Amino acid sequence: MNKQELIESMSKKTKMPKTRVLNFIDSFVDTVSTELKKGKKVQLVGFGSWQKRKRKARMGRNPQTGKEIKIGARNIAKFSMGQKLFERIN
Repeated sequence: MNKQELIESMSKKTKMPKTRVLNFIDSFVDTVSTELKKGKKVQLVGFGSWQKRKRKARMGRNPQTGKEIKIGARNIAKFSMGQKLFERIN
């Protein structure tokens, strides 16, 4: 499901205009991103939580040439599934 399909589905379920749903989704993504950048954890009980993690620098390999390359350290967003989401998909 892409963003447009998500907007259409949520619009049908909530009977809200697509533009309003789009604003909601954009605001949600912006807020989660901002909080993660600050180093805060974002948690939706039952659904899951996002947390900023530091990934260490490591050695990788260029798949075309086979040459080793250094991959620098970076921040990643880690998602941990909540219990209710786990139960719904399993």
